[in-house]
Amino acid sequence: MNELTLSQWWALDEGGREVVIDQLLERVPPGYIDPRSTGHEPGPLPQFIHQATGMLFHVIFGGPAVIGMSDRRFDRLRRICADDEEDLMVPFARIEEAHGIAPARPVQIATALVAEQPLTFGMLRKLGLDESRLAIAGVSPVAVGALLKSLTPLGWRAPTEAQWEYACRAVEDEVGDEPPAHPTGRLLGTLLGRMGSRVELCRDDWRDDLSELPPSGSLGQGHEVLRGQGTGARFAGWNVSSAWNEALWPGRHRLAAWSRPVALRPWVEL
Repeated sequence: MNELTLSQWWALDEGGREVVIDQLLERVPPGYIDPRSTGHEPGPLPQFIHQATGMLFHVIFGGPAVIGMSDRRFDRLRRICADDEEDLMVPFARIEEAHGIAPARPVQIATALVAEQPLTFGMLRKLGLDESRLAIAGVSPVAVGALLKSLTPLGWRAPTEAQWEYACRAVEDEVGDEPPAHPTGRLLGTLLGRMGSRVELCRDDWRDDLSELPPSGSLGQGHEVLRGQGTGARFAGWNVSSAWNEALWPGRHRLAAWSRPVALRPWVEL
């Protein structure tokens, strides 16, 4: 099948979407089933269930994206803050903290399966991890290596930093001065288990900024980057503007300087 972008998916009618889902069935790895065959209520995006674990995955269509804080995104934040809008952002962080994920970089993202939720306590326990190092939806930082090793037989991995942010932003960027019309795919995090509301692991080497981010959007496989909501110096947190219907800046932090639980949301490229 030809690669489909998320914007093209939203534009399809019901019949067109059925055709795309049938084509995707030929691409998903063995061990995944179409939820339509089980009577599962379909979602806005194609979905597949991992039979061995029962975990639900959404298809995130790839395409070009702008990762990080662009000048337009900074301008948008300044205007919203100046207007003192009621549905501003939750939680609110100082605008200068958003420079931690600058400069903006163009990247190309591949279509993938993304788990609806990070790995839960029950799933982490089934993977054989030390229960003393588990949290409700994550592991202690010292258990990250064991967690990654346990995912290898399942064919799961952590997303790159660019892939994670792409899914949070739901792809489209630079929309102009007016809020985007619905639906555009923005705020995809509301479909993916409130993506961004936890501190999630990415598989990149740490860099202080995004200036070296290549077009592939990947900087090694060091698993040194955390994204999502958190507190502390240089961790901006998760900020969403309902008025602009966009994830404004997902937080960023270094694993080596983090002592709290770390979540992982499995990612499988198609």
